[in-house]
Amino acid sequence: MKAKAAQKADNLAPIITQIRKAGAGSLSEIAKALTERGIPQPSGSMGEWSAVQVSRVLERIA
Repeated sequence: MKAKAAQKADNLAPIITQIRKAGAGSLSEIAKALTERGIPQPSGSMGEWSAVQVSRVLERIA
């Protein structure tokens, strides 16, 4: 399960990098951008991303 979560986080890394380069500085701004781009949440659902979810993804990437 941890390996699967780590793989999903790795897949999101370039997208989050693009979002940051576009000017998103806070976790909430990144979450909003992921939602607007239609990126599925880590659970696979298509709901709104939260700052907490972004934080957890970033922790896995680091």
